Amino acid sequence: MNSDELQHIIVSKVRKDFEQKRVPKSVLIELYSKYTPEVDATRFVEEAEKIFPKLSCGLTSVYLKHILGEGEVVQGTYEKHKHTFLKVSHGLIVDITADQYGGPRVYVGRIQEPWSLY
Repeated sequence: MNSDELQHIIVSKVRKDFEQKRVPKSVLIELYSKYTPEVDATRFVEEAEKIFPKLSCGLTSVYLKHILGEGEVVQGTYEKHKHTFLKVSHGLIVDITADQYGGPRVYVGRIQEPWSLY
């Protein structure tokens, strides 16, 4: 198994953890408050949990960065919708919320249409 396959397995598990509400809220609140200090992270995390994957792209990206130990949370688009995802080494991106716009549930691959950076 190569590192890309291993990364896909880890990312898929994180997606499942979000779906099953198994990601510790305290960790999400801490990470998200550092990412967007102007937002009430506690309230945001509670609301995001109810409507996942909608409006959860930034939250999942900061958590994925934490779990993978690498990457840069980037702003971009998915099919012209404002969207946030994680850019990791070798020009790959990781996205577990593109399905809110009709995309894949889990994507680990090169940045390509319909994804784009600002």
